[in-house]
Order: sequence, then structure tokens, then C-alpha cells
Amino acid sequence: MSTFTRRDCMGLALAGLAGLPMVGHAADAPAAAGAAVTPVEVEGFKFEPTATVAGKPLLLNGATVSLILSVRTTVVALYLPHKQTTPEAALAEPGAKRLCFYSMREVSAKDLSNTFLDRLRQNAASEEIAANFIAIAQFGSAFSNRSKLVRGDFVVMDFNPATNLTEMTLNGQKVGDAMQGESFFRMLMKIWMGPKVRPATRRGLLGDSNAAAA
Repeated sequence: MSTFTRRDCMGLALAGLAGLPMVGHAADAPAAAGAAVTPVEVEGFKFEPTATVAGKPLLLNGATVSLILSVRTTVVALYLPHKQTTPEAALAEPGAKRLCFYSMREVSAKDLSNTFLDRLRQNAASEEIAANFIAIAQFGSAFSNRSKLVRGDFVVMDFNPATNLTEMTLNGQKVGDAMQGESFFRMLMKIWMGPKVRPATRRGLLGDSNAAAA
């Protein structure tokens, strides 16, 4: 067990008064206590600063509004093991990952799926699409038993590196089949981070709080 000497206590007091970083025994406790715990709010929807997927801790990389056919439709967030500030680094990040979004309004489930599939085709290379054909088909049919999503519906897509599968839930309930491969999850990321996505959407998922909705 660590003990504090009189010198330690005086150092703490002086460091606090001077606004300096604390070192020694005192550094451990304040680091944990000062960790960000406030949810990030976008358009009234909140995202926790951390998440756990397959037992692995993740950090909220960014959150932003995304449009479908020029209409503000979803608020999407990306969680990664380490924060990344470029699309290339985010897409290359290995390990557990999470994409999640809230529906901002009532939207046809078919229209939502078709839009996502169109964005996959626009932003992924032809060889990626060919290699992930089965997973793409599974993703496209995930909402086939629903006619629509309504405001506040929450969709989560988690990649588990232990099983090499992406699982999808809607309001906490599993939907669709698990989709194989980390390369497929990277394709999902390109729906919001690919080269033909509006720049503001990419910036938002890379932690730019000033990014405009796109």
C-alpha cells in the first residue's frame, strides 16, 4: 500500500496551487479520477465516452449527424481502441470496434438499407465488395422484418476480433445474421468515412466537434 509522506502532501498542495502536473504517489489516483465521464451529446442524443466490446475497452472517436437524400436522418458514432484523427488511421485500427447510430426521424427500413448499400458500392473498392459479397447481402437484409425505424431507435454494430464477426442490434435486440470478417467492418466504416462521403461527416467521426452535419 502506498503511503504519503509530509513532503508528498506539501508537493501536492504546491502543485495544485501552481497549476502544475502532479508526480510521484499522487499521479495515479488523479489520473483515473480526471478521466472523461461526461456523455457526448449530438442533436439531443447522447453517447458515452467509452464502451466495451468483447471485453475490450473502446474510446468514443467521434459522433456526428449524417444525412440521407439531403435530410438529417441519423446521429452516428464510432468507437475504437485508440483515438484516431485521419480516416486512414481509423480504418486501419485493428481489434474490437463499434459503429452505432440513432434514428433522428421516421425512416423506411428499406430506404435506409438501400442507402447504406449504395454508399458501400460508392466508397469500397471492387475487390472488397467481391470478397465480402455474403456479408454485404446479410447486412442489406438485416432490417427485412421491419417496415421502418422511428426517432430514437438505436442501432449498434460491434466487431468482435475473437470470433471475427460483426453483430448488429436494434434497441438491444439482435437483428440479422452475424457477418464474417474484419474487412467487412472496415467497409461499414466507409459508409461514413469513405472517400465519397461528405467531408464534415468524416471530420465529425474523427473528433472534430465543429464539423457541420453532412
